[in-house]
Amino acid sequence: MQAARQQYSIDEIKHMLNDRIADVAYHYAPPCPTSYEDKGLYFTLCPYRPDKSVGSFYIYLSGPKRGRWRDHATGDHGDLLAQIAQVLHCTLSDAIRAARSYLGLQSDCPEDRRRREEASARNRQLQAEAKARDKKNSERRASNARRLLGSAISIEGTPAEAYLYHARGIDFDRLGRIPGSLLYHPNCYYKHTDEVTREVVKGEYPAMLARIIDRRGKMVAVHRTYLHQDDAGHWVKAPVPKAKKVLGDFGGGCIRLWSGTGPRGGKGAPLSKCAPGSRVYIAEGIEDALSGAMLLPDARFLAAISLSNLGGVVLPENVTEVVLIGDRDEHAANKRALQRAGAQYHATGRTVRLWQNARGGKDLNDALMAARAVNERQVV
Repeated sequence: MQAARQQYSIDEIKHMLNDRIADVAYHYAPPCPTSYEDKGLYFTLCPYRPDKSVGSFYIYLSGPKRGRWRDHATGDHGDLLAQIAQVLHCTLSDAIRAARSYLGLQSDCPEDRRRREEASARNRQLQAEAKARDKKNSERRASNARRLLGSAISIEGTPAEAYLYHARGIDFDRLGRIPGSLLYHPNCYYKHTDEVTREVVKGEYPAMLARIIDRRGKMVAVHRTYLHQDDAGHWVKAPVPKAKKVLGDFGGGCIRLWSGTGPRGGKGAPLSKCAPGSRVYIAEGIEDALSGAMLLPDARFLAAISLSNLGGVVLPENVTEVVLIGDRDEHAANKRALQRAGAQYHATGRTVRLWQNARGGKDLNDALMAARAVNERQVV
Protein backbone atom coordinates (compact mmCIF):
# COMPACT_ATOMS: atom_id res chain seq x y z
CA MET A 1 0.00 0.00 0.00
CA GLN A 2 1.29 3.48 -0.87
CA ALA A 3 2.51 5.51 2.10
CA ALA A 4 0.47 8.53 3.11
CA ARG A 5 1.56 11.81 1.60
CA GLN A 6 3.86 13.66 3.97
CA GLN A 7 3.61 17.41 4.61
CA TYR A 8 6.70 19.57 4.57
CA SER A 9 7.15 23.23 5.32
CA ILE A 10 8.73 25.55 2.77
CA ASP A 11 11.81 25.85 4.99
CA GLU A 12 12.14 22.05 5.10
CA ILE A 13 11.94 21.86 1.31
CA LYS A 14 14.60 24.60 1.01
CA HIS A 15 16.90 22.69 3.38
CA MET A 16 16.38 19.51 1.35
CA LEU A 17 17.26 21.34 -1.84
CA ASN A 18 20.33 22.87 -0.19
CA ASP A 19 21.43 19.43 0.98
CA ARG A 20 21.62 18.48 -2.70
CA ILE A 21 22.85 21.89 -3.81
CA ALA A 22 25.24 20.70 -6.53
CA ASP A 23 22.67 18.40 -8.13
CA VAL A 24 19.95 21.06 -7.98
CA ALA A 25 22.24 23.78 -9.33
CA TYR A 26 23.39 21.70 -12.28
CA HIS A 27 19.86 20.46 -12.98
CA TYR A 28 18.17 23.88 -13.12
CA ALA A 29 21.20 25.81 -14.42
CA PRO A 30 22.96 23.29 -16.69
CA PRO A 31 26.70 23.63 -17.30
CA CYS A 32 28.11 24.82 -20.61
CA PRO A 33 31.64 24.52 -22.04
CA THR A 34 32.84 27.62 -20.15
CA SER A 35 31.12 26.93 -16.81
CA TYR A 36 33.36 26.74 -13.76
CA GLU A 37 33.41 26.69 -9.96
CA ASP A 38 35.49 29.10 -7.89
CA LYS A 39 35.57 29.71 -4.14
CA GLY A 40 32.22 28.01 -3.56
CA LEU A 41 30.50 29.70 -6.52
CA TYR A 42 29.15 27.93 -9.60
CA PHE A 43 29.30 30.14 -12.71
CA THR A 44 27.28 29.21 -15.78
CA LEU A 45 25.02 30.79 -18.38
CA CYS A 46 21.84 32.26 -16.91
CA PRO A 47 19.12 29.62 -17.39
CA TYR A 48 16.11 31.97 -17.65
CA ARG A 49 17.27 34.69 -20.09
CA PRO A 50 19.47 34.94 -23.20
CA ASP A 51 23.05 34.95 -21.96
CA LYS A 52 26.10 35.10 -24.22
CA SER A 53 28.91 34.60 -21.73
CA VAL A 54 29.56 33.11 -18.30
CA GLY A 55 30.30 35.52 -15.45
CA SER A 56 27.24 37.49 -14.40
CA PHE A 57 25.12 34.56 -13.12
CA TYR A 58 26.25 32.28 -10.33
CA ILE A 59 24.98 30.02 -7.53
CA TYR A 60 26.47 29.72 -4.05
CA LEU A 61 27.44 26.07 -3.52
CA SER A 62 28.91 26.65 -0.05
CA GLY A 63 29.22 29.26 2.66
CA PRO A 64 26.49 31.13 4.54
CA LYS A 65 24.70 31.96 1.26
CA ARG A 66 24.65 28.34 0.15
CA GLY A 67 21.60 27.70 -2.01
CA ARG A 68 21.23 31.30 -3.15
CA TRP A 69 21.94 32.73 -6.61
CA ARG A 70 22.55 36.14 -8.14
CA ASP A 71 22.32 37.58 -11.64
CA HIS A 72 24.36 40.78 -11.82
CA ALA A 73 23.11 41.52 -15.33
CA THR A 74 19.55 42.04 -14.05
CA GLY A 75 20.03 42.50 -10.30
CA ASP A 76 17.80 39.45 -9.65
CA HIS A 77 18.67 37.12 -6.80
CA GLY A 78 17.02 34.62 -4.48
CA ASP A 79 16.98 31.09 -3.12
CA LEU A 80 16.64 27.81 -5.00
CA LEU A 81 12.85 27.94 -5.05
CA ALA A 82 13.03 31.38 -6.63
CA GLN A 83 15.48 30.01 -9.20
CA ILE A 84 13.14 27.13 -10.05
CA ALA A 85 10.30 29.65 -10.48
CA GLN A 86 12.48 31.77 -12.79
CA VAL A 87 13.63 28.82 -14.87
CA LEU A 88 10.14 27.31 -15.22
CA HIS A 89 8.47 30.74 -15.56
CA CYS A 90 5.97 29.76 -12.90
CA THR A 91 4.59 30.91 -9.55
CA LEU A 92 6.18 30.09 -6.19
CA SER A 93 3.43 27.51 -5.54
CA ASP A 94 4.23 25.78 -8.83
CA ALA A 95 7.95 25.93 -7.99
CA ILE A 96 7.26 24.23 -4.65
CA ARG A 97 5.36 21.46 -6.43
CA ALA A 98 8.24 21.10 -8.90
CA ALA A 99 10.71 20.90 -6.00
CA ARG A 100 8.60 18.24 -4.27
CA SER A 101 8.61 16.23 -7.46
CA TYR A 102 12.37 16.67 -7.92
CA LEU A 103 12.98 15.57 -4.32
CA GLY A 104 10.59 12.64 -4.61
CA LEU A 105 8.32 13.82 -1.81
CA GLN A 106 4.99 12.72 -3.26
CA SER A 107 4.98 9.54 -1.18
CA ASP A 108 7.48 9.14 1.61
CA CYS A 109 7.79 6.12 3.80
CA PRO A 110 8.79 6.68 7.46
CA GLU A 111 12.40 5.77 6.64
CA ASP A 112 12.52 8.37 3.84
CA ARG A 113 11.05 10.92 6.19
CA ARG A 114 13.71 10.21 8.84
CA ARG A 115 16.50 10.36 6.27
CA ARG A 116 15.32 13.69 4.92
CA GLU A 117 14.90 15.18 8.39
CA GLU A 118 18.46 14.15 9.22
CA ALA A 119 19.70 15.68 5.97
CA SER A 120 17.78 18.86 6.71
CA ALA A 121 19.27 19.08 10.20
CA ARG A 122 22.74 18.47 8.78
CA ASN A 123 22.23 21.23 6.24
CA ARG A 124 21.13 23.68 8.97
CA GLN A 125 24.26 22.85 10.94
CA LEU A 126 26.48 23.39 7.89
CA GLN A 127 24.75 26.69 7.24
CA ALA A 128 25.32 27.82 10.82
CA GLU A 129 29.00 26.89 10.63
CA ALA A 130 29.40 28.63 7.27
CA LYS A 131 27.67 31.75 8.60
CA ALA A 132 30.09 31.87 11.52
CA ARG A 133 33.06 31.52 9.13
CA ASP A 134 31.66 34.23 6.87
CA LYS A 135 31.26 36.59 9.81
CA LYS A 136 34.87 35.99 10.78
CA ASN A 137 36.05 36.57 7.19
CA SER A 138 33.93 39.71 6.93
CA GLU A 139 35.52 41.07 10.10
CA ARG A 140 38.96 40.23 8.70
CA ARG A 141 38.22 42.09 5.43
CA ALA A 142 36.94 45.12 7.37
CA SER A 143 40.09 45.06 9.50
CA ASN A 144 42.26 44.95 6.37
CA ALA A 145 40.28 47.86 4.94
CA ARG A 146 40.82 49.92 8.10
CA ARG A 147 44.52 49.11 8.03
CA LEU A 148 44.77 50.20 4.39
CA LEU A 149 42.99 53.48 5.13
CA GLY A 150 45.25 54.00 8.13
CA SER A 151 48.29 54.13 5.83
CA ALA A 152 46.66 56.58 3.37
CA ILE A 153 46.81 60.38 3.24
CA SER A 154 44.53 63.21 2.15
CA ILE A 155 44.09 63.42 -1.63
CA GLU A 156 44.99 67.12 -1.64
CA GLY A 157 47.86 67.69 -4.06
CA THR A 158 48.12 63.98 -4.94
CA PRO A 159 47.54 62.03 -8.19
CA ALA A 160 44.03 61.23 -6.90
CA GLU A 161 43.06 64.91 -6.87
CA ALA A 162 44.72 65.36 -10.29
CA TYR A 163 42.72 62.41 -11.66
CA LEU A 164 39.43 63.85 -10.41
CA TYR A 165 40.26 67.30 -11.80
CA HIS A 166 41.75 66.49 -15.21
CA ALA A 167 39.93 63.24 -16.05
CA ARG A 168 36.61 63.95 -14.32
CA GLY A 169 36.24 67.73 -14.07
CA ILE A 170 35.92 67.76 -10.26
CA ASP A 171 37.32 71.06 -8.96
CA PHE A 172 37.61 71.09 -5.18
CA ASP A 173 38.73 74.73 -5.25
CA ARG A 174 35.25 75.62 -6.53
CA LEU A 175 33.61 73.36 -3.95
CA GLY A 176 35.65 74.91 -1.16
CA ARG A 177 36.74 71.71 0.54
CA ILE A 178 37.89 68.14 -0.09
CA PRO A 179 35.64 65.32 1.18
CA GLY A 180 37.17 63.57 4.17
CA SER A 181 35.90 60.25 2.82
CA LEU A 182 38.50 60.34 0.03
CA LEU A 183 42.14 59.41 0.61
CA TYR A 184 45.23 58.52 -1.40
CA HIS A 185 47.66 55.60 -1.25
CA PRO A 186 50.87 55.69 -3.36
CA ASN A 187 51.38 51.90 -3.54
CA CYS A 188 48.15 49.96 -3.25
CA TYR A 189 48.23 46.19 -3.86
CA TYR A 190 46.24 44.98 -6.86
CA LYS A 191 45.05 41.48 -7.73
CA HIS A 192 42.50 40.37 -10.30
CA THR A 193 41.52 36.87 -11.44
CA ASP A 194 39.88 36.54 -14.86
CA GLU A 195 36.55 34.74 -14.51
CA VAL A 196 36.99 32.77 -17.74
CA THR A 197 40.73 32.18 -18.27
CA ARG A 198 41.61 32.20 -14.53
CA GLU A 199 44.62 34.38 -15.39
CA VAL A 200 45.86 36.34 -12.37
CA VAL A 201 47.07 39.95 -12.66
CA LYS A 202 49.04 41.37 -9.71
CA GLY A 203 50.88 44.59 -9.02
CA GLU A 204 51.03 47.83 -7.07
CA TYR A 205 49.52 51.11 -8.24
CA PRO A 206 48.70 54.51 -6.79
CA ALA A 207 45.05 54.50 -5.76
CA MET A 208 42.26 56.79 -4.67
CA LEU A 209 40.56 55.28 -1.62
CA ALA A 210 37.08 55.95 -0.31
CA ARG A 211 35.59 55.02 3.06
CA ILE A 212 32.42 52.93 2.90
CA ILE A 213 30.18 53.49 5.92
CA ASP A 214 27.30 51.28 7.09
CA ARG A 215 23.99 52.39 8.63
CA ARG A 216 25.54 52.57 12.10
CA GLY A 217 28.22 54.98 10.91
CA LYS A 218 30.89 52.27 11.07
CA MET A 219 33.59 51.97 8.42
CA VAL A 220 33.13 48.49 6.92
CA ALA A 221 34.95 48.57 3.56
CA VAL A 222 37.15 50.64 1.26
CA HIS A 223 36.66 51.44 -2.40
CA ARG A 224 39.83 51.57 -4.49
CA THR A 225 40.31 53.35 -7.84
CA TYR A 226 43.69 52.34 -9.24
CA LEU A 227 45.53 55.09 -11.12
CA HIS A 228 48.20 55.44 -13.80
CA GLN A 229 50.01 58.36 -15.42
CA ASP A 230 49.58 58.31 -19.21
CA ASP A 231 52.07 59.46 -21.86
CA ALA A 232 50.75 63.03 -21.65
CA GLY A 233 51.46 63.11 -17.92
CA HIS A 234 47.78 62.99 -16.92
CA TRP A 235 46.51 60.73 -14.17
CA VAL A 236 43.86 58.28 -15.42
CA LYS A 237 42.49 54.90 -14.39
CA ALA A 238 45.15 52.20 -14.36
CA PRO A 239 45.37 49.87 -17.42
CA VAL A 240 44.22 46.80 -15.50
CA PRO A 241 41.24 44.47 -16.09
CA LYS A 242 39.18 46.08 -13.33
CA ALA A 243 40.43 49.48 -12.15
CA LYS A 244 37.82 49.82 -9.40
CA LYS A 245 37.61 47.30 -6.57
CA VAL A 246 36.14 47.05 -3.07
CA LEU A 247 37.80 45.51 -0.03
CA GLY A 248 35.15 44.47 2.47
CA ASP A 249 31.40 43.90 2.48
CA PHE A 250 29.41 47.01 1.55
CA GLY A 251 25.79 45.87 1.18
CA GLY A 252 23.52 48.59 2.62
CA GLY A 253 26.46 50.96 3.06
CA CYS A 254 27.63 53.91 0.99
CA ILE A 255 30.38 56.47 0.48
CA ARG A 256 29.30 59.72 2.16
CA LEU A 257 30.89 62.11 -0.29
CA TRP A 258 29.24 65.46 0.21
CA SER A 259 27.12 66.73 3.13
CA GLY A 260 26.03 69.93 1.42
CA THR A 261 25.78 73.23 3.27
CA GLY A 262 24.68 73.76 6.86
CA PRO A 263 21.93 76.24 7.88
CA ARG A 264 24.61 78.77 8.83
CA GLY A 265 26.92 77.99 5.96
CA GLY A 266 29.91 75.69 5.99
CA LYS A 267 29.75 71.92 6.04
CA GLY A 268 26.36 70.25 6.50
CA ALA A 269 25.49 67.92 9.36
CA PRO A 270 26.50 64.24 9.25
CA LEU A 271 24.00 61.96 7.53
CA SER A 272 22.97 60.41 10.85
CA LYS A 273 22.09 63.86 12.21
CA CYS A 274 20.46 65.37 9.11
CA ALA A 275 17.37 67.52 9.61
CA PRO A 276 13.85 66.05 9.39
CA GLY A 277 12.57 66.07 5.82
CA SER A 278 16.06 65.87 4.33
CA ARG A 279 16.75 65.01 0.70
CA VAL A 280 19.72 62.94 -0.48
CA TYR A 281 21.11 62.37 -3.94
CA ILE A 282 22.44 58.84 -4.54
CA ALA A 283 24.68 57.92 -7.47
CA GLU A 284 26.19 54.59 -8.33
CA GLY A 285 29.77 55.83 -8.49
CA ILE A 286 32.06 58.38 -6.88
CA GLU A 287 32.54 60.52 -9.98
CA ASP A 288 28.82 60.93 -10.66
CA ALA A 289 28.14 61.84 -7.03
CA LEU A 290 30.91 64.46 -7.06
CA SER A 291 29.63 65.76 -10.41
CA GLY A 292 26.28 66.31 -8.74
CA ALA A 293 27.99 68.17 -5.91
CA MET A 294 29.70 70.43 -8.46
CA LEU A 295 26.30 71.32 -9.90
CA LEU A 296 24.38 71.47 -6.60
CA PRO A 297 26.93 72.16 -3.82
CA ASP A 298 24.21 72.83 -1.23
CA ALA A 299 22.82 69.28 -1.55
CA ARG A 300 23.89 65.96 0.03
CA PHE A 301 25.44 63.28 -2.20
CA LEU A 302 26.17 59.60 -1.58
CA ALA A 303 27.74 56.89 -3.75
CA ALA A 304 26.18 53.42 -3.56
CA ILE A 305 29.26 51.75 -5.13
CA SER A 306 27.28 49.39 -7.39
CA LEU A 307 24.01 49.34 -9.33
CA SER A 308 22.81 46.38 -7.26
CA ASN A 309 23.26 48.44 -4.06
CA LEU A 310 21.73 51.64 -5.48
CA GLY A 311 18.39 50.90 -3.87
CA GLY A 312 19.81 49.22 -0.78
CA VAL A 313 21.55 52.09 1.01
CA VAL A 314 20.17 52.20 4.56
CA LEU A 315 19.11 55.78 5.35
CA PRO A 316 18.05 57.48 8.59
CA GLU A 317 14.35 58.23 9.11
CA ASN A 318 14.94 61.97 8.68
CA VAL A 319 15.62 61.37 4.98
CA THR A 320 12.22 61.62 3.32
CA GLU A 321 13.23 62.23 -0.30
CA VAL A 322 15.71 60.31 -2.47
CA VAL A 323 16.95 61.52 -5.84
CA LEU A 324 18.59 58.73 -7.83
CA ILE A 325 21.30 59.80 -10.26
CA GLY A 326 20.82 57.36 -13.11
CA ASP A 327 22.87 56.66 -16.23
CA ARG A 328 21.19 57.03 -19.61
CA ASP A 329 21.80 53.34 -20.22
CA GLU A 330 19.62 51.67 -22.85
CA HIS A 331 20.42 48.18 -21.58
CA ALA A 332 17.11 46.68 -20.45
CA ALA A 333 18.61 44.99 -17.40
CA ASN A 334 20.15 48.24 -16.14
CA LYS A 335 16.87 50.07 -16.69
CA ARG A 336 15.10 47.46 -14.58
CA ALA A 337 17.75 47.74 -11.88
CA LEU A 338 17.23 51.53 -11.75
CA GLN A 339 13.46 51.09 -11.52
CA ARG A 340 13.92 48.48 -8.80
CA ALA A 341 16.11 50.86 -6.79
CA GLY A 342 13.42 53.54 -6.94
CA ALA A 343 10.78 51.04 -5.87
CA GLN A 344 12.87 50.03 -2.85
CA TYR A 345 12.96 53.58 -1.49
CA HIS A 346 9.33 54.20 -2.42
CA ALA A 347 8.39 51.12 -0.37
CA THR A 348 9.86 52.84 2.72
CA GLY A 349 7.45 55.75 2.26
CA ARG A 350 9.99 58.12 0.74
CA THR A 351 9.49 60.41 -2.25
CA VAL A 352 11.68 59.18 -5.10
CA ARG A 353 12.90 61.22 -8.06
CA LEU A 354 15.25 60.50 -10.95
CA TRP A 355 18.02 62.78 -12.21
CA GLN A 356 19.64 61.90 -15.52
CA ASN A 357 22.02 63.67 -17.87
CA ALA A 358 19.93 65.60 -20.41
CA ARG A 359 22.90 67.08 -22.30
CA GLY A 360 24.11 64.01 -24.11
CA GLY A 361 26.49 61.33 -22.91
CA LYS A 362 25.87 58.40 -20.65
CA ASP A 363 26.10 59.77 -17.13
CA LEU A 364 26.15 62.98 -15.10
CA ASN A 365 29.92 63.21 -15.26
CA ASP A 366 29.69 63.23 -19.06
CA ALA A 367 27.45 66.30 -18.76
CA LEU A 368 29.92 67.99 -16.41
CA MET A 369 32.84 67.28 -18.75
CA ALA A 370 30.86 68.54 -21.76
CA ALA A 371 30.00 71.77 -19.91
CA ARG A 372 33.67 72.24 -18.97
CA ALA A 373 34.72 71.76 -22.60
CA VAL A 374 32.23 74.45 -23.68
CA ASN A 375 33.52 76.86 -21.03
CA GLU A 376 37.12 76.24 -22.06
CA ARG A 377 36.31 76.95 -25.72
CA GLN A 378 34.55 80.18 -24.74
CA VAL A 379 37.60 81.32 -22.78
CA VAL A 380 39.81 80.63 -25.79
